[in-house]
Amino acid sequence: MKWMIVCILLLSGCVSPRVLERQGIITAASFDKKGKLYEGGSVMLSFQTSGSSLSEVIEATNKTSKGFRQDLEAQTSHDLGSGQIRVIVYGKELAEKDGIFTLTDTLQRDANIGSLVYLAIGEPNAKQMIKSTEHEDTPDIGTYLYRLIEKNLRSESLLAATLHEFIHSYYDVGKDPVLPCLSLRDDKPIIEKVALFRGDKFVGTVRLDESFYIKMLASEYNTGLKNITVPREAVGPLLLNKKGKKVNIVINEIRTKRKIKLISQKPAPHFRITVKMQAEILEMSEKMKPIMQANIHVLERAIAKQMKKEIEQLLAKLKAYKTDPIGFGQIYDHSVRKLQLTDKKWLKLYQDARFDVDVHVSILRTGTID
Repeated sequence: MKWMIVCILLLSGCVSPRVLERQGIITAASFDKKGKLYEGGSVMLSFQTSGSSLSEVIEATNKTSKGFRQDLEAQTSHDLGSGQIRVIVYGKELAEKDGIFTLTDTLQRDANIGSLVYLAIGEPNAKQMIKSTEHEDTPDIGTYLYRLIEKNLRSESLLAATLHEFIHSYYDVGKDPVLPCLSLRDDKPIIEKVALFRGDKFVGTVRLDESFYIKMLASEYNTGLKNITVPREAVGPLLLNKKGKKVNIVINEIRTKRKIKLISQKPAPHFRITVKMQAEILEMSEKMKPIMQANIHVLERAIAKQMKKEIEQLLAKLKAYKTDPIGFGQIYDHSVRKLQLTDKKWLKLYQDARFDVDVHVSILRTGTID
């Protein structure tokens, strides 16, 4: 027993002490393209003896991400630690021309960086995102970006955006990654769009309201709200005022179930997409007659028809970008026996793919009418 106590005391003396005031905690990083080099920056949070914290951005340029880290170390007396890094932002040009797999692969091999770190695209570049001084009441811009992405993921406006999920989608045949796309409004980073990828290269964007459908078709949707604009004639029997062209309807508490089935593979892949949705009406832009069980089907059909149209428009846009974030290629691969599908083969098949879309909407409750 005495020997055990002595060993514990000796081992406890081997831990190197870390003085908090000497630590420089990296909370976010950015990478942009500068010629043949990487131009990057890191948000460093340091602590003062008075107990307050100080945030600053350190910049460097190098051929590799590891060389970039060495350049950062040479610019500060603090011991840089990457264990608390929350967000990594890649510039649009870098992601479009070179792709980001090399940089993400380096991250997943670093034991100090967790696989749940968020990735994002910065438009027009990443440096402007982390150098923004507008970050509400958060201690630094890295924490603000983390909370911004996390909130939109929680409301299901965005698809998965972590390092782990990006790498997983990159390696999966028949499915492409997506990431949040950051831009500036009054020097404040915001999320208005979602970045689409083919492999690891950025190919385009869709609006957040369009990414709602990507999320819904890629998996089940269980929260959030959606604004639907329907033609006035589609809900004409319910309206008290007959003037105008459009009616805005906000649905809330959305619950969906979707089924995607390959119904034929020749001469081209042909999929049937069935979406069943339950929701409540949160708000409508027009005064309507009392919505009863006898006439609620008018509202349900109008919403379903508009959603079907918007889904078909989204699918056409994804085909034009030659990207498949929903994973039709995976469904095709699992449905066809003895098929060794590759990304190259699926891209060729995907261009001729056909989609039949059926949407069924059930309104459970009606809410406010303005």
